[in-house]
Amino acid sequence: MSVSGTQQIVINAPLADVLAIVRDIDGQPSWFPGNLEAEVLETDDEGLPTKARIVNDVKVAKDEFELSYTNSDDSIAWSLVAPSKAQKAQEGSWKLVDKGGSTEATMSLTIDSALPLPGFMQKKVLKDTLNGATKALKKHAEG
Repeated sequence: MSVSGTQQIVINAPLADVLAIVRDIDGQPSWFPGNLEAEVLETDDEGLPTKARIVNDVKVAKDEFELSYTNSDDSIAWSLVAPSKAQKAQEGSWKLVDKGGSTEATMSLTIDSALPLPGFMQKKVLKDTLNGATKALKKHAEG
């Protein structure tokens, strides 16, 4: 079963600053809830992440996996490279909109869980992840 969600928040920081934070995969364990480890494995010619190894603990399971990244001027998107212990698939993104000195950040996430969890539990984990990540990004970016 696949679950999807989107969460939006306005951050009192310029788009370039927020984009730098979401692209700093190695730094995510310092602010992204449940992210225990992150290591960029590959970058493009501009030094932007294209593949990373992540270790997450989302309360129902601890999982290690690799993500493939696509970067644009106002977003970063990712997808699961191969199924992991807890996930069959994952697609996500941070999309940013300049609001004249502040930034509207939207996180979208779709996860196909490999765990035998009831649908309501998968939806709760996804909602908690989206809420936690957007609030943590705002707190981190606003310092």
